[in-house]
Order: sequence, then C-alpha cells, then structure tokens
Amino acid sequence: MIKQAAIVVALAVIALGADTYCKRQTGYTYSLAANGWDKCDSNGLACCYYVNGSVIIYSHNYNNGSYNPNTHCEYIIDIDEDCDLHMCIAMDFSMDGGDSIKITTMDASIEYRGEKSLFNANLGSNAASLTFRSDDSEPLESGSKWAIGFVCVPKTEYRSVCEVCEDLADQIVEGPEDDEVVKAVD
Repeated sequence: MIKQAAIVVALAVIALGADTYCKRQTGYTYSLAANGWDKCDSNGLACCYYVNGSVIIYSHNYNNGSYNPNTHCEYIIDIDEDCDLHMCIAMDFSMDGGDSIKITTMDASIEYRGEKSLFNANLGSNAASLTFRSDDSEPLESGSKWAIGFVCVPKTEYRSVCEVCEDLADQIVEGPEDDEVVKAVD
C-alpha cells in the first residue's frame, strides 16, 4: 500500500514538472484574447487555444496560403452545456500529404490525413478537441490552408448541419483578420 502511494506521488510530481506540447522552454509568446488564450513560438511549432464560444478556426498564415511545417496545435472548444457543436468545413480545404487533423469528443474521434476531405457534422457534444499536425515536408505548390467553423446550436432548437453551415459559409470565406487564427462567429 505504501509502495503504491509512493508511485502515485512520484507520477504526480513528474506530471506537474513535465512540459506538454503547449509550453515551449523558450521563445514562446503568450496572449490573452476574448475567445481564449494561445501560446505559440515564432515558427508556429506548438500552440494551444482554448475557445469558449462559436468560432471559425483558421490555419496559421491562412491569408498567405500556407501554414508552417512542423506545426502542432490543439484547439479546445468548450461551450455552453445546453448546446451541440456543429462543425463546418471550408470549401477550399487543403492539407499537405503528411499533415493531419484529429477531432475528438467524449464519444468519438475522427482523424483526417493528407488530402482526405473533411465533412460537415453535428458532433453531438458541447466540447471537442481539434489537433492539427503538419510534417516537415514542403507545402503543396497550390498552398496548404484550412478553415473549420464550430457553432453552438441549442439542444432545444433543431437546425440541420446543412442550415448551420450554409449560414456560416460567407463568414468562413471572408477569412481571418490579418494573422488571426480564431475568429468569433457573428
């Protein structure tokens, strides 16, 4: 029993001292925004965002048409528990062959790699995690960028995924302001 307690305490100490991919030893900047927080180093190598409302998430350097290689970003979307998240994908969605996006809720996990197309969906949850990873290969000649909208739809209100995503399409196409990665939905 004492040995088990010592192991648990040791693991807790290790977990507290361990760096996750959201925190860099040096070279990261921290900023607080109305829709959460982010930490990124100057190369976009690691970042985390906490999002607490309906948003559109854009890949880094979206307006330039290509995100940085070796990027690892996690976006935690956590909205009102009386809502279901609807996910809407940009029509010009493109990723390099070695890149991936993984969307995880309490009940499901979906991973997209390379040129595989995503689809609009009702995630059936008020919380989700989106993880994006790019490899070190050169970006596609045509560019690599993506945009995904997450919209809170009250559980008491029926709206089809098609309706929600059609309403959001123009805002996605507008693109982000300057180098913003997260844009609040009107």
